This record gives sequence, structure tokens and C-alpha cells, in this order.
Amino acid sequence: IDGKMNIPKNPARGLKLVNSWGKKKIDFVPIDPAGQSVKIYVCGPTVYDSAHLGHARAYLTFDIILRILTDYFGYDIFYVMNITDVDDKIILRA
Repeated sequence: IDGKMNIPKNPARGLKLVNSWGKKKIDFVPIDPAGQSVKIYVCGPTVYDSAHLGHARAYLTFDIILRILTDYFGYDIFYVMNITDVDDKIILRA
């Protein structure tokens, strides 16, 4: 094995998502007219205390998803994650 993934050749690329509202699998179709670029916005951790494993989960989970979308499915990704700091809770703990 050369370490490279085989990118699906069909136009739909075979990626399916579960629509939790309808409980059905649906084809993933990017908004980009060319079907190549995907934009992802993720709510990151809300940090107001010591770091813990839950903070790492947000980074790890979406890192894996992004790697699959780029390396396996061949999409170009624009990725944004927010980090919320809660000043009021930090001030009250001081």
C-alpha cells in the first residue's frame, strides 16, 4: 500500500449524510457550483475553566472529518472554528 487513498471517480463522490430530521441518508452536494469547494463552520469549545478532554474533542473530531473530506473525497475545504470565552464566568471566579 502506498499510503494514498483512492478518490471516488463518480461526480457525486459517494458521500452520504444522515439527515437527522428525516432519518434518511442523503447525498452530500456542495453549494459550490463546481462541486469542489466546501465551507465548514464549527462551534468550538467554550473556555472558562481549566483545559480538559472535552476541549480536545472538538478539535480531534473535526480534524478527522476534514482529513476524510480532503484526502479521500478530494474536496477543497474552507474551515472556521470559533472559540468562545465567557468573560462573566471568568470574572466571577477571580
